Amino acid sequence: MKHPKDNKTVDCFGSKHAVKQGERMIIVLKNIINKRGRTSMKEVQSWIGLSSTATGAFVRQLITEGYLETNSKRPVSLKATEKTKQLLGMARWN
Repeated sequence: MKHPKDNKTVDCFGSKHAVKQGERMIIVLKNIINKRGRTSMKEVQSWIGLSSTATGAFVRQLITEGYLETNSKRPVSLKATEKTKQLLGMARWN
């Protein structure tokens, strides 16, 4: 991404941050796929070690991007989508 006032390329996130977010995404998606039934926010929080607020924001991003779906009830329960299964090479997983 270029800064509008110069020709330098600027990263919007530090590389360590991007890698850590990627690792968290893989952990969450793999664990949800490998688990029977739906997954709670508390379980996700325990896997990635973030606060409940940060975990909620992270999960909302995964839902918005189509990797997870929810039943929209309280407590929230999560399930992997076909997009996630295809990403992790499990398109025929039931």
